[in-house]
Amino acid sequence: MLNLTNVIQVSVALAPTGLGEYNVNNIALFTSEQFLVNTNNDDYRVYVSPSDVATDFGTGTEPHNQATAIFSQNPNILAGGGNLIIFPMIPASSSSSSSSSSSAGTSGGGGGEVVISAETLEEAIDRTKDMIFYCGIISDNYPASGDMKTLADYIQGLGDKILFLPSATYADVAGAFTAIKAASDYATRCLYYSTTAADARLFAAAYAGRAMSVNFDGSRTTMTMHFKSLATIDPDEGITQTILTALGTAGVDAYVDIAGIPMAFSEGANRFFDDVYNLIWLVSQLKVNGFNALRQLSTKIPQTEPGMSLLKSAYRQALDQAVTNGYVAPGAWTSSEWFGNQEDMYNNIIEKGYYIYSQPVNLQSAADRADRKAPLIQIAIKEAGAIHSSNVVVNINQ
Repeated sequence: MLNLTNVIQVSVALAPTGLGEYNVNNIALFTSEQFLVNTNNDDYRVYVSPSDVATDFGTGTEPHNQATAIFSQNPNILAGGGNLIIFPMIPASSSSSSSSSSSAGTSGGGGGEVVISAETLEEAIDRTKDMIFYCGIISDNYPASGDMKTLADYIQGLGDKILFLPSATYADVAGAFTAIKAASDYATRCLYYSTTAADARLFAAAYAGRAMSVNFDGSRTTMTMHFKSLATIDPDEGITQTILTALGTAGVDAYVDIAGIPMAFSEGANRFFDDVYNLIWLVSQLKVNGFNALRQLSTKIPQTEPGMSLLKSAYRQALDQAVTNGYVAPGAWTSSEWFGNQEDMYNNIIEKGYYIYSQPVNLQSAADRADRKAPLIQIAIKEAGAIHSSNVVVNINQ
């Protein structure tokens, strides 16, 4: 009997795998402590509970205390599928040397001992940022006041990280924190807690655990940190009205008692936390959707208007989800800047909350077409924002 393939041939093409989503709820904790046991020479470990942190660092250590503050929040990073990733920082070390010269980061000479300085937080982030994705950054070893802005400048340049930077030193409000705001380093969330530096670090951990808890795949899940209560953290009784006003000017968040209710008091002078966090999510989602649109099609996206519609539909999925989760909402476009068709842009913003436009394919340069680049795609969004206060006027007639 002859094989049926003489008549019918069937081949199977499996869909190419795509890129998974960035988890913007991952928090990195950089610590001066070391793993109690590290036979595998791990650079980092991933945690979903404080008990596992206690196993690796010991109960009552600062990594364990900060992990407890993170996972005690309701909801916390687990609600959005996030993890706590702990990176032990490289400690100072020494070695004997016969050289009489010393290099950067070392001291000693004359054939004696060469001391290599402990890793700074910026150096630790730079060393680890490509090992595993994380968005939030906390530590038990923050830089001194004079070096805070340098770190904030570095974080701002990364584009997909948020540094939670605490201080118990009031001079930092008018000093380093104001300098960070003046530089528009909005990827750094400055936090003030007046008691001790250790308490301020625990406040930062709790704040981060509560703040980075959004499940962006849900409906109306985005939030503001203003008014949020934090488990394990007492309100800062050292915050007076004068201090609160100064914090507002500098764009610094605190944890206070308002009418007997403990709550985070969030300021927007250096942008509100949720504006920065939500935008990082949206940008990462657009990247993933665009890549997967190109990667997962078994043939190709043609360099035509129908092809551009396929690509734009991938970006539109991310924008639609931004509307669903409450980050983006229909509203009036109040900026004087516009692109594409002005009337279409205004109408789309009013009806959908976003507008997406691509340069016509027939206007694309010959060089870009030869390089198989897509025409420029431009997107405008209207953020839903949040209400943080209200004024009421009562008119009385007798």
